[in-house]
Amino acid sequence: MYDSRVPYDKSAAIWSPDGELVQLSYARKASERGAAAVGMILDEKTIVLAGETLFDPLVVRPDKIQKIDEKLFIIASGLSTDSNLLVGQARLIAQQHRLIYGEKISVRSLASRLGDLMARHTIQGGLRPFGTAILLAGFSPVDKISELFFVDNGGTFYAVNAYATGSGNERVIEALRKEYKKGLEVEAAKKLLLEILTSALGKKEPLTEKEIEIHILKAE
Repeated sequence: MYDSRVPYDKSAAIWSPDGELVQLSYARKASERGAAAVGMILDEKTIVLAGETLFDPLVVRPDKIQKIDEKLFIIASGLSTDSNLLVGQARLIAQQHRLIYGEKISVRSLASRLGDLMARHTIQGGLRPFGTAILLAGFSPVDKISELFFVDNGGTFYAVNAYATGSGNERVIEALRKEYKKGLEVEAAKKLLLEILTSALGKKEPLTEKEIEIHILKAE
């Protein structure tokens, strides 16, 4: 069958007849090939982030979850070079905000700034969409309430209670819709994450905490 998208995948700024930015679709596929990443708000003061970290035994295992600022973390899935660039930009934005306003940037503001950057890469000539999607986790500046934001490859961002990106993300998200609920205890949340990722990634043996990087964020 003839693929009508092919003539329209030469530029990130040209729409296909069915209203699709084909290079953005390719970028989303790239992020879905990355290691799985999951975030969940447990309660108003607790967030859990988890990332698949299985790696070549010859290579030192990289940190999947990266610190941006005090109690503000990012986890990304997709092309590692794109992820590293966005982590660097997130830290720069956070530090500039501190210098200008004398306070830590909010999770929403950082998600918005990164979303703007990622959106520009879908429309500006000579650039391409980022092959990575991210989750940002932290706490609101005033009342210290848990916040979790998802930012997709095209720059769209929204607040979530629980979400996933990377390998098996659709299956993980579907499992979260069925199993997730606020108020989970930390150990129960860890167990749930391991079960969901084991199933979504098609593992023959149950995953353990040694194979998954898990980080618990607490407001206090």
